[in-house]
Amino acid sequence: MTIGPIFFASPWALAALAALPLLWLVLKAAPPAPRKVVFPPLRLLLGLTTAEETTGRPPWWLLLARALAAALLIIGFARPSLAPQGFDAVPLSGPLLLVIDDGWTSAPGFDGLRAAALAQVGRAERSGQAVFLLTTAPVKAGPKGPLDAMPAAEARALLVRLEPKPWRPDRGAAAARINLTEARFGEVHWLSDGLNDEDAALLGASLAAKGPATLRTPARAILAISAAEATAKGVAVQAQRATGLSGDVQIAAETLDGRPLGATALQFAPGALETEALIALPAEIAARAARVRIVGKRSAGAVRLIPSAAGRPVVGLADAGGQGQPLLSEMYYVDRAMAPFAQLRRGDLVGLIEGGAQALVLPDASRLAPPQERAMTRWLEAGGLLIRFAGPRLANDADAFTPGPLRRGARQLGGALAWEKPQSLRTFEPESPFFGLEIADDLAIRNHVMLAPEAEGQAQVWARLADGAPIVTARAQGRGMIVLFHVGAGPDWSNLPLSGLYVEMLRRTVSLAGRMPGQLVDPRAASGPFAPRRMIDGFGGWAQAGADAMPIPADQFDAARAGPSAPPGLYERNGAAGAVHAFGPEEELAPLPALDGVAVASFEAPAPRPLAGVFLGLAALLIALDLALALWLSGRLPRWPNAKTATAAVVLIGLAVLAFSPDALAQRRASAPPAGASDLQLAFVRTGDARADQTAKAGLDRLAETLRARTAVEPGATVGVDLARDDLSVYPILYWLAPTTPRPLTDAALANLDRYMRLGGMVFLDTRSGGQAGGQPAAQVLLRGLNAPPLERVGDSHVLTRSFYLLQGFPGRTAQSTLFAETPGAAAARDGVPALLIGDGDWAGVWAQSSAGDALSWYDEDARRRELALRFGVNLVMMALTGNYKADQVHVPALLERLGREEAPR
Repeated sequence: MTIGPIFFASPWALAALAALPLLWLVLKAAPPAPRKVVFPPLRLLLGLTTAEETTGRPPWWLLLARALAAALLIIGFARPSLAPQGFDAVPLSGPLLLVIDDGWTSAPGFDGLRAAALAQVGRAERSGQAVFLLTTAPVKAGPKGPLDAMPAAEARALLVRLEPKPWRPDRGAAAARINLTEARFGEVHWLSDGLNDEDAALLGASLAAKGPATLRTPARAILAISAAEATAKGVAVQAQRATGLSGDVQIAAETLDGRPLGATALQFAPGALETEALIALPAEIAARAARVRIVGKRSAGAVRLIPSAAGRPVVGLADAGGQGQPLLSEMYYVDRAMAPFAQLRRGDLVGLIEGGAQALVLPDASRLAPPQERAMTRWLEAGGLLIRFAGPRLANDADAFTPGPLRRGARQLGGALAWEKPQSLRTFEPESPFFGLEIADDLAIRNHVMLAPEAEGQAQVWARLADGAPIVTARAQGRGMIVLFHVGAGPDWSNLPLSGLYVEMLRRTVSLAGRMPGQLVDPRAASGPFAPRRMIDGFGGWAQAGADAMPIPADQFDAARAGPSAPPGLYERNGAAGAVHAFGPEEELAPLPALDGVAVASFEAPAPRPLAGVFLGLAALLIALDLALALWLSGRLPRWPNAKTATAAVVLIGLAVLAFSPDALAQRRASAPPAGASDLQLAFVRTGDARADQTAKAGLDRLAETLRARTAVEPGATVGVDLARDDLSVYPILYWLAPTTPRPLTDAALANLDRYMRLGGMVFLDTRSGGQAGGQPAAQVLLRGLNAPPLERVGDSHVLTRSFYLLQGFPGRTAQSTLFAETPGAAAARDGVPALLIGDGDWAGVWAQSSAGDALSWYDEDARRRELALRFGVNLVMMALTGNYKADQVHVPALLERLGREEAPR
């Protein structure tokens, strides 16, 4: 039923409005008069009055509110809707047939298509008619027989879940199903993508034979990329369009993981349906482009994959935490060398393995934590490629992930096994993967690690120095391989990372990882299917390969067309990548012509606005108000003594609402920084030894007082940390007082401590052995399994002797305490801050014995030693905070002497 712009889906519910007068009379009726009974003692109550009087009937305005609430409920149950101008409220005379083109060509306007389909389903529901729903994009497991009728509610649920397929519609198969259906329809609506194909006329004729048919098409045109290729000048793109598009759009080139590389405008000449564009990029950047897309056009046809770039192996750079300044990090040179031919990912070792890295580049490291070691072993057994570089850590203590046992220490200029001058490389042998590469004349190797004599027969030698010493070796492990460059990844040990030979050597090494994870590389394999790797959905986004996606034989891959069994996306075979595109090379975008017997309309059909919720909501509000008024009139709600009190209560409630609203909370939280975010805290390692932990805390508390009194550093409260569970990255230094009975760390503690040191943190292990021989075994037990750097004894020229105070020693419990720190070369990437220090002075115990009232005495040896110990603690904290900026003080005497010599003649 329609009344003006409002129509009712259930008009019979309005018949209940006739009962409103009866409801009014019932509500208005007074209660029955009381029956009079003679009771003599009631004369005692004559003349008494009560403060409250009960009315015989409710007030008229309350009656009106109740009647209005009932009317609103009745109207709401009648399901009214507001019909906009042009809305078709004529009921259907028979079942509704909806035919939907759900290929990628409908993706740009799929929201409008779904809205138009839901509007027609709403008409069928209001008319009480069944719905026949047919989608034209093929589905491998879909039905092939006649269409089945379904209720409107079921059709609505299917439409809400419907998404475009990443291939074109098959209108011939759709016409065959319609011809098998014997039903006659009240109306037929074809929601099309607006594009023509060889079966469009056949489908139109089948629809016209089943009832009054209407073709609905989108107002926007379709764009697609027909070709894309990386060239020496950039990424060349070819695109097509259907008629009706005006203006220019942007195209962008991206890597496989979505990082943008460049963009340009895609311009069509007036009346032209094809165009070309070039995204100007350097050749090495263009080689990384894995896909090109039309910006703002969400469809599988608006995306073009470039398999030559997408097929690059995934290489993980196990650079845990960045290790300081980029130009000082070893991974900087590896990143620049591998970027043109590999997909590079950074992260922790376990995360890279779980993320599907085909090759791992591991910088200088001595030992892996047990969880990393187990993950590395499984990954190598499955076929991973590990590329390692040497350095001070590996030379100091190598693990098992090398081609063979290594000599302890590095061979360098000035060492016991040194040569007189830097060496170059020998010509690569035919058995080497580097055979044929040209060696520059200025190549100089100054330092490298050497294989142990018993390892000469275990490892494959890919490159040698001029004197025959191996410089690149390899060994198979399981189905994988370990490759070791016996020099550093950066220029500290050689100038190889600065040469073009470095790039080519890494390119040939990484080419061994050009396979799917877990598959061996067999260069002789010329057959085998292309397996699906990464698919794209109808909107052009990445998707997982479905159950219907099958490997494609190599001899059929070039002829494969997008469909349920070959969805568009990336495929891989023995390291070679290929792509199935949603828009084939022989396809074109042509507008759909006029079809005989089929009317034409657009998607933008006016849709009704349901009003049932509005009426039911107003009715509920009136009922709640009626209940509140009834309780108030009956005296069951508290009454405010006066208007001022009521006003104050309302104001207080309003302030409370404002104070506890989400915006107020957000403002308050934003104005107050989180606790500890800006406070420096000294931390010690909780070892489980109560006496040692108490000593460490007391000593650090005293050191914090000294820092606050003498420096600009103001530490907060001292905290104890658990190496296995706590986040260590917020503490610049960890003081670790060795317990009486040292125990090895757990796997979680080793991994957490190694990450902390890699991020730039400093660990100070105090064995408190006082120069005795017992300190070294304690350190070996506590640090067992840790990726420890090479250490050297701290001398007078170390920055620790001048970071705040000028010191000539580090006395603690004894005057001759020893201190070892990471070598300056190994700590160069962290601004000279050593990751590990080991001493035996029991400094925390000495700090704890120092009180604030102690006076410096040149005659009291213990007091003097405590003062020097505190100064050493201050220097330790300042070095952790400021690095080696005061290291240049070592040159002050030489500069003053030079200035004196220059000024003497004057």
